[in-house]
Amino acid sequence: MEKTKAIISTNLESFKDFEYYFLHLEKINKNFETNPDIAIETCKSLIEGVSKSILNRLDNTFDEKTATSGRNAKSVQQLFKWALEKISEQNDDFEIGYVHSSGQIINITSEIRTERGDISHGKSVPKTNASTIEFAKLVMDMTDLTMSYVLKSFFEIDLDYKEKLNYVSEELQAYNNWLDENTDFPIKKAKYSQLLYENDYDEYESRYSDEFLKTDDEKTEKEEAIEDKPEIKKEPKQEEVKAEKPVKEIEKLVGTFDEESFWDDATNEQTEEFAESEKLKIDGLKNLITDFLFSEKKPLRDDVSNTMNEKPSLKERAKTIDALTERIIAFANDLKKQKGEE
Repeated sequence: MEKTKAIISTNLESFKDFEYYFLHLEKINKNFETNPDIAIETCKSLIEGVSKSILNRLDNTFDEKTATSGRNAKSVQQLFKWALEKISEQNDDFEIGYVHSSGQIINITSEIRTERGDISHGKSVPKTNASTIEFAKLVMDMTDLTMSYVLKSFFEIDLDYKEKLNYVSEELQAYNNWLDENTDFPIKKAKYSQLLYENDYDEYESRYSDEFLKTDDEKTEKEEAIEDKPEIKKEPKQEEVKAEKPVKEIEKLVGTFDEESFWDDATNEQTEEFAESEKLKIDGLKNLITDFLFSEKKPLRDDVSNTMNEKPSLKERAKTIDALTERIIAFANDLKKQKGEE
């Protein structure tokens, strides 16, 4: 499993937690001659674990607990395919079709785990049906080639949001409830916390660290200081602390940009010319401009990339998209300025 170990080692600075998979690699190498079925079973565990780790970073809707338990639990094959699809969305050079076909190795390891698994099924000895060393080596080599390529393609992705908070996680439920309960939001059937997360993630994250966690810390400090300062002025309870910026944030989410009046013959014509000169999809460009003028938030790289008729190479992707984003923002501001001068 040297290829997989090498690619993880090269990227440990940015993906320190992937060092955990060295345990799997060591177990595979250690057992493939003496206990071939243990090595094969561990190959399956490696593929499953790496797939989950990739999904945790590339799909904010992925909830490991939900995805791996209950009626809707995903199989290892499904998790692997899901992870490949997410890599393909972010890395244009990723050969998903070939990798998915080679991923049939998962079916092999699953069948062997069921029929011959030493650990998961507690087989008695002597075993009546066991894999040969040669077959274990074949499974090992296939797994090594597949996982090293998958991880290399994953590590190449620009993960600006790799540490993004997971809205559906248990640890954020208290924060979400705090946002919902302390904000007088005009849309009764919608959750303010979810709208804020989906439409203004930066603000969602900022308030989590700057307000919610800070409120908890201050409350703890005050409680610890009661013995020394018995006459300390009573502070409001956490649930009584009102959001300082709900009105502005609500305006931001509901929006004041008049899309209908903005898109007239003149702005449409100029936008079509800009799209042609930049080789962009006109509908996608108009959506980007509308969203930018509505929220005043810089477009995401993925959204900008999706408007391009000709995708840049992975090596030039970040630089090219960042430059294009700035040109789109400047163009949108020019249109807005023109409309304001009329």
